[in-house]
Amino acid sequence: MQGSDERPRAQGQGAGALNRRGLLLGAGGLGAGSLLAGCSPAGGGGGGRSLKVSAYGGNFEHAMSTHIYPLFEQKTGVKVLSQPQPAGVQFLLQLIQANRAGMAPMDLCIAASQDVLRGRQANLWKTRDLSKVPNSANLPAEYIARGPSGVDGVGAVGWYMVMVVNPSLITPTPDSWTVFWSPNYRNSWGLSGGGAGGMFEITAATYFGGPQILNTEDGIRKVVAKMAELKPNTKLWWDSEGTMQTALENGEVKGGTYFADVAKTMQDSGVNIRRVFPKEGPLIDYGCWCQPTASTKTAEAEAFIDFMCEPATQNLLASKVNVPPLVRKELLSLSPETAALVSSPTPPVPVNLEARSKHLDFMVQQFNQMAAS
Repeated sequence: MQGSDERPRAQGQGAGALNRRGLLLGAGGLGAGSLLAGCSPAGGGGGGRSLKVSAYGGNFEHAMSTHIYPLFEQKTGVKVLSQPQPAGVQFLLQLIQANRAGMAPMDLCIAASQDVLRGRQANLWKTRDLSKVPNSANLPAEYIARGPSGVDGVGAVGWYMVMVVNPSLITPTPDSWTVFWSPNYRNSWGLSGGGAGGMFEITAATYFGGPQILNTEDGIRKVVAKMAELKPNTKLWWDSEGTMQTALENGEVKGGTYFADVAKTMQDSGVNIRRVFPKEGPLIDYGCWCQPTASTKTAEAEAFIDFMCEPATQNLLASKVNVPPLVRKELLSLSPETAALVSSPTPPVPVNLEARSKHLDFMVQQFNQMAAS
């Protein structure tokens, strides 16, 4: 283990990482070359009925490929060509570059809320006629992304960032984010880092009354100063969730922040971790299905999004992929056990998109200076 007088290892501090999600297994080295190498003009995918769908890698992609995509293929005859999606803002920049060249690395991807905004500014996303996606009416309005030109994103999945601990190393099980600051846990935690990392909102909600403090540069400085107190306790600032998964599996960290759905999958596979929904609330974010304008598979994309908005599919997502369903609650038929797994017992803390749209560069700068000092 790293000594307490050493700096915590930083992973991709400038990548802007709440844009969900890193590669879980073995593809973390994807770069611009490998993304663009898979492109073909105007959507690719060859002839016939197929759809390239880019989703978060590892456990998430495995669950989607096992439980969701085959049902869509059986229903529509459209073959899903699944591909993992790299983490970080670099992926979005590569996608913008490819799209401008008339190439579509994929026909649909999951874009986190802030990347919907970034892509919209670059004219990346195709707008959609929701009359062709009738099941989108099952979603509350806040999960439909509307820009000046129309709808460019339809809610795909939600996710909570919660506390995870190794119960063999952390006893008793904590119930508050404040444990990260406790002097009893030097060099113990893996925490979400980077300028868009969830520790901004977690710190703001725990010590400053909520994430609205991040709307000003002065407020950001105050939050970063509080985050600086975490440095003696932080073994790893992570950006890619695969990095944190490995650290949890091999005992490099005793716990930290992590995504609730993947933590549940890890628990099911035998990893000794426990999920904790802190009393201050977990962090919540969501991603949208977005289609690059260079993709020509409009009808196939509409059919896929419509399938994903069906209550039965959302029930399956909750029970098999362990993610919070986005359709209205009255349309769901979750078992009490599943509902308990994918719901938060405390009101969640929202990601402050306004702050990131206005101050992301400043947040990145302040975090990197703090982590390196």
